[in-house]
Order: sequence, then C-alpha cells, then structure tokens
Amino acid sequence: MFRKNKSYDYIYEFDKLSQFSVEAAEFLDSALKSHSRESMPEMIRKMHEIEHAADVEKREMHKNLIKEFLPPIEKDDIIRLSHEIDNVTDSVEDVLIAVDIFAVDSIYPEVMEFTKLIADCCRHMNLALAELKDYRNSTVLFEQLDKVNEHKSEGKALFVSSIRNLRQVLDDPVDIMAYSEIYKSLQDCCENCKIVTNTVERIVMKNL
Repeated sequence: MFRKNKSYDYIYEFDKLSQFSVEAAEFLDSALKSHSRESMPEMIRKMHEIEHAADVEKREMHKNLIKEFLPPIEKDDIIRLSHEIDNVTDSVEDVLIAVDIFAVDSIYPEVMEFTKLIADCCRHMNLALAELKDYRNSTVLFEQLDKVNEHKSEGKALFVSSIRNLRQVLDDPVDIMAYSEIYKSLQDCCENCKIVTNTVERIVMKNL
C-alpha cells in the first residue's frame, strides 16, 4: 500500500484527475447524440470548462510536488502519470473540436459506437487508478487494466472498419478527409487511456 501523505494524497488525486476524463467522455457522448451545428459553440464551451478544471487540479498537484520531500511514489512517476491522465481529457475535448472545425452535418452510428467505447474505457481507467491506493490487496486492479486494453483493441478495430466504410457512404474527398480526422481523434482517446494504464502497471510492478 502506498504511503499516504498527511497533507496531500497523490493517489486520491490520480483518481480525481481521471474523473474529469470520465466526465468529458460522458459529455462527448451526450453532446454528439443531440448534435447540431448551432449548438456546437455552447458544447465546446462546456467541454472546455471540464478540461480547464482538470488542468487546475493537475497544476495544484504539481505545486504540492515541488515542495514534497518524500512522495509515496517517485516524483517522475507522479509527473508522468498526471500528464498522461490529462492527455486523455484533452484528447476527448479534441474530438468535439474536430467535429466543430470540420462542420460536419451528420454523426454516423460508428461515431456514437466510438463515444460509448471511450466512455467505458475512461471508466475502467478511473477504476484502475482508484485501486492504486491498496494495489497489493486489490482483487480487481489488473482486471480493470485488462478491460482498458480490450477497449483499446476494440477502438483500433472500429477505426479500421469506420475508415473502410467511409468510401461506401461518401464521395467528396474533403468529407472523407474530415471524417477520417474525426475517427483518428476518437481512436486517440482509447490509445491514451491505454498509455495511462501501462504506466499504472509499471508503477505497481516497481513497488511490489
């Protein structure tokens, strides 16, 4: 079990940071279900509020780490993991930005399949991070890590099939390029969740 700092609980903060990722992913799914070009400025604003709150939380962690004498895990691991969790939230926001930039009119079923997958991936990532507090006795930590890995693989397969299907529903090269970029940004979310859980696994193995 990682030692808990009396004044600042870094392990709890990893959990808290990843909750912003879950919130962003669930908001993305909701926003695209009711997508309209007219609503995008408000959706972008709300999403940015989530991303900004995550940044504030991460900066607070780093401020505490600067003056920390003996953190529960290596400072480099804390910095790395906090950035990687933040990258998940950023990548979810990037999906909505891409939809807005390319001004797409239609949200295809594959996109909604992706947003559901991303939300599930973020939830399992969050559960894995929550289990760090008692990793030696956890019975579900590696189960959550495996779930994220499964979702990452599902995301890769969904990306390939979605890109292949574009040629069947679109003729305009510009539209094909736009949706290709959107699908790539969706896949990046799953990839970034896996990067987080890879680091979690490495930290746990180092401290067993």
